[in-house]
Amino acid sequence: MKIKRIIVLVLAAVVASTSLYAQKKHSKQQPGYEIKFILEGLTDSMLYVANYYADKTYMYDSIYLSKTEPYTYILAGDTAIPRGVYVLAGQSKTKYIDFIVDSSFFFTAHVKNIDTLAPDFINNLTYKGSPENAQANLFFATMSRLQRTLMALNKEIKEAESEKKPDAKLIKTRKGEMQMYQDSIHFFTQDFINKYGKTTLFGKAQRLAQEIDVPDAPRDNKGNIIDSSFAFNYYINHYWDNCDFNDPAMIYTPVFQPRLDMYFSKVVPPLVDTIIKYADLLVAKAKGNDELFKYIVWFVTNKYERSQYVGHDAVFVHMVKKYYAQGLCPWTDEAVLERMIDHANSLDRILLGKYAPELYMYDTNEVLISNYSFNKKYTIMWFWDLDCGHCKTATPKLVEFYNRAKDELNFEVYAVCMGTDTARWKKAIVEKQLPWVNVGGNRANIDFRKVYGVTTTPYIFVLDREKKIIVKKIGVEELENFLRNHEAGKRIY
Repeated sequence: MKIKRIIVLVLAAVVASTSLYAQKKHSKQQPGYEIKFILEGLTDSMLYVANYYADKTYMYDSIYLSKTEPYTYILAGDTAIPRGVYVLAGQSKTKYIDFIVDSSFFFTAHVKNIDTLAPDFINNLTYKGSPENAQANLFFATMSRLQRTLMALNKEIKEAESEKKPDAKLIKTRKGEMQMYQDSIHFFTQDFINKYGKTTLFGKAQRLAQEIDVPDAPRDNKGNIIDSSFAFNYYINHYWDNCDFNDPAMIYTPVFQPRLDMYFSKVVPPLVDTIIKYADLLVAKAKGNDELFKYIVWFVTNKYERSQYVGHDAVFVHMVKKYYAQGLCPWTDEAVLERMIDHANSLDRILLGKYAPELYMYDTNEVLISNYSFNKKYTIMWFWDLDCGHCKTATPKLVEFYNRAKDELNFEVYAVCMGTDTARWKKAIVEKQLPWVNVGGNRANIDFRKVYGVTTTPYIFVLDREKKIIVKKIGVEELENFLRNHEAGKRIY
């Protein structure tokens, strides 16, 4: 599934849902929206308008210099423009301004006295007819002023500290001033969010961008913390408190996707059961919002299909079976959906904790041997290829580990050669002195490449005594550490 397809369908859905409103509000002679950009001094013949979707921007329209109104560019259409954050850019794709479409569909953005060599759009920008853009402009102007002062104070402190005889009094004073300005930024932001954080799109975006305040952990009568994991549990369970899941336009801001990415990259522990739990909770929050529902389901499914962490494919399987296979993702192309479900079903057979599919292959004496044949604590399935460069360096390491630790750790290696050249395979066994159970010849009871998902070599599966998969896709270098930790009862994956 490709994100571009999702974006096209999402935009179509939003436009369709808002067109009725536009028809009711404006007569047929009036456009659904008209946004004028008066950019005094700018000589570009054409400008680009793009819209944010998650963490990217996508071309929305191009607008041209008016022949009748000086320095004026007009963005207009017959149906209501989707709510969200947009970008106005020059022909070189340089961003001039971000602007918001929220409750106002007819407004003017006016920038005076543009210096084409060093254009400053933000500090010379005013809006007419758009309270939300005027509000955002004031917010950024105030924040910019406070942050510039902070930077200047910080520079002064650094310079003072680098002197041979630092002026301690000056440094202390400037640090006090810095704290005052930092407090000003905090109080200004909180006041802004208290006023607009639940009523305007820009206010909602700023609210979502703020971190959650975690209260102090509860203590007993002696002042000892009762629950050492209180802060983490509170944070993970309240992480989305500042998000308006009822507003479809949140996905059309540059704020939602970074919060989502940080949630699954830095907040949710990388354990399969935990990921699935919080993914389902998040999807449930967005069930009444088609736009967020689509993106969250796609994001989680895509992230964990591509994850390099061992076992994370179980998250992909879960998402496909619970959402895609149940008909809850109608935006997905039928052919793509069929491939996704087939892939998930294939992976489902070889997830950690599942019994390994039984594989029968011939050894060098033409005797069928099963990967279930060994009464060992562990069976290491080693898929390798004669022409695989990594196999050539990894196989001697596995031989060394096998000869040294096979009895102590009680394991056997079931080595599957992927090639079809039996003569070369038998010769390699002798030359490389491969001491374990060797099978090959490409004849088997199952299509082992597909069943075991072996697309690259070398590829490792480790089975326990009952032949359940306890780890896969790890390197030879990691095997010993994994087995010894597993022996000690430590969960690594």
